[in-house]
Order: sequence, then C-alpha cells, then structure tokens
Amino acid sequence: MKTNYHTHTFRCGHAIGDEEEMVISALNEGIEVLGFSEHVPLPHYRKHLLKGIPYTIGNFHSFGSACLSILKNGPAMRLPYSKKDIHIEKVKELKEKYKDQITIYQGFEAEYFEEYLDYYQELLDSGEIDYLILGNHFDKYSVATKYYGKPAISDKEIISYKDNVLKALDTDLFTYIAHPDLFMIGKIYFDEFCENITREICQKALEKDVPLEINAGGIRRGYRRVNDELLYPYPNSHFFDIVSEMGCKVILGIDGHSPDHFNQDDFEALERFAWRHNLNVIEQPVFKKGEIKK
Repeated sequence: MKTNYHTHTFRCGHAIGDEEEMVISALNEGIEVLGFSEHVPLPHYRKHLLKGIPYTIGNFHSFGSACLSILKNGPAMRLPYSKKDIHIEKVKELKEKYKDQITIYQGFEAEYFEEYLDYYQELLDSGEIDYLILGNHFDKYSVATKYYGKPAISDKEIISYKDNVLKALDTDLFTYIAHPDLFMIGKIYFDEFCENITREICQKALEKDVPLEINAGGIRRGYRRVNDELLYPYPNSHFFDIVSEMGCKVILGIDGHSPDHFNQDDFEALERFAWRHNLNVIEQPVFKKGEIKK
C-alpha cells in the first residue's frame, strides 16, 4: 500500500500546488493514504522571531530574512497562523469529497520549540490535527543562523540537534522523525562522532517506538561525492546502516512540495534505498497524542 504523511502546499511559501492539486496527484500515483503536514503555523510569531534576532547579527542574509518575516508576520517556510483555519477547513472538505478514493489526514511538521509545546498539545487535544511529525529544522528560533541543515555545521550544533530530538520524543507529541539525518547536509563526512549521535537518536526512537523517515527531498537533490563514495546529502547511507543494525522502524516520506513530486521515480528511489539498507519499513504509523488527558 502506498502512503505518504509528508505533504506541503503553496501555503508554506516555498512549495507549489494547493491542497486539491496534491490530492489529485496522489490519487494519480496510486497513493491510498495521504497526510498533509504543513510547517506548523505559530501564534505570536513576531515575538518568536524577535527573540532570534540577536543570533542573526553579523549574518546579512539571516538578519534580512528575519526582519522581512517580522514585517510580514510570516516567513517563506511556514504556514502563516492567520491561514491555519483556512487550510484545515480545506483539508476537511477534501476528506469528504474524496472519501471513497483516498484516506486523508491532517498533520503539521513541527520543530522542538519548548515555548510552543503546550500549543502543540492543544492542536492534538482539540482534534484540529491528527498528528505531528518532528521536522527539527531550527534550534529554538526560526532564523537561518539556527538552521540545522545549513552548509556548514559544528559538532556543538549537531549535539544540540540530537538533544532536541531526544527531548522531543520524550514528549510523545511526535509520530515520527522527518529527515532525522538533516545535519549531514553540513557535516558531510560520517565519522565516529556522527555514529555516536546516530546511535543515541536510534536508541531513543526504539524506546519510544517512533519511526525514522527516509526523505525523498534529499534524494531529489542528487548524489554528491564524499571521498570515494556517492552519497545523498540525506538520507545518508551510513546513518541508515545504523538504523538497520539497531532495528528501528522506518517510514517513507515524499516530502511533497509540488504535485510533480508524487511520481513513480521518487517512490522507487525510496524503496531501493530501503531495500539496499535492509530497513524495517512500515506503511502506517501510530499517531502519537502527547499527554493523555484524564
């Protein structure tokens, strides 16, 4: 059964295609279960960005993009909070319209932001969304200098990434980890340090029964040469060799940012990667709901 729980639309500012276009494309590709997972809309977003401004000083691009986001009250990477209800209502309409052809779920992709954990819990408790996936792009604040997928990343930043992933899984809010090896974009060489980081993430994923995602977004970037190997920036082969060795569950994610991303080539690339690394692929995750209210 073909499934995908990682889908964006034009509303996040860096994708194309509306909700219905994504559904139609998924249907044409034979997908039976589709989850929408826009980058989570955050209330009081200007305040959040203002806290991150000091970390952008000295980086013209990061400072400029943060200031622009403050002016617009929304960056070119996240569903604006003012559009949250519109998006959720549209997905509800599509659930009903296409109920005999495809199962549709509503989710969000979210970072581990401690200031928003109660908000995440409220989204799940209210029934507005079915699930959250952990897309741990930023450390504390949504500014470029705090991005974990930047071209150059320090070991200290990778430790921060790992620590945030572990803390996120302990909340039981997140159904799976999107692109868990995102930090390898900037690290490039998979050394003993990376192995230890990977094992810590995998151990926590096993304890909490949380799958790790093989992400087609990294595959679409193509191979890069690292010493005598051709490797994707992510999914990283060495990272997922450890995932396989430790027996973690894995889920395939198209990370669709365009209707064109639902295509046979991307699905086959994900399946080949999973087969090559002998990964334990699941089709449907168990939706985590965080703290159980009594």
